[in-house]
Amino acid sequence: MKYPNLTIAQIKEIGKFSNIDISTSLSHIEEIDNYRNLLIIKSETSRYAKFTVYPTNREKLIKVLLAGLTQIDEYIEIFSRKLQKYKIIHSSGLIFIEGEIYFECYLDLSLNDEEYKDLKIFLDKNKSKFKDIKIEELSLSR
Repeated sequence: MKYPNLTIAQIKEIGKFSNIDISTSLSHIEEIDNYRNLLIIKSETSRYAKFTVYPTNREKLIKVLLAGLTQIDEYIEIFSRKLQKYKIIHSSGLIFIEGEIYFECYLDLSLNDEEYKDLKIFLDKNKSKFKDIKIEELSLSR
């Protein structure tokens, strides 16, 4: 089944912005010299485009999309607190599109991390609450 992209992201090396038309100073980010890469997330609608930039040392990160949430109740609050254990970098929040509820987040994990196995078990145990769960690994764009 095809689901909407709530955001589009890429990981870029700091200083290598050849494909990005927006320039901004990163000097306000504490200890920016301690990071090698940036996670750049773009969300857009017919009225705006928003870029959010996170410094990271990772070359791979995980994006999780929870599609078709059946209802919003106390379960979602409990679920989101448990999901925070997996180092959420960015979250879309709950998004309502064409009668469906979606949630998307980027995690400071890769598919090779030991914690990923725990995440997969956690998501599998909770998959009955969603129509679908998609996991995608982002890699450094060269």
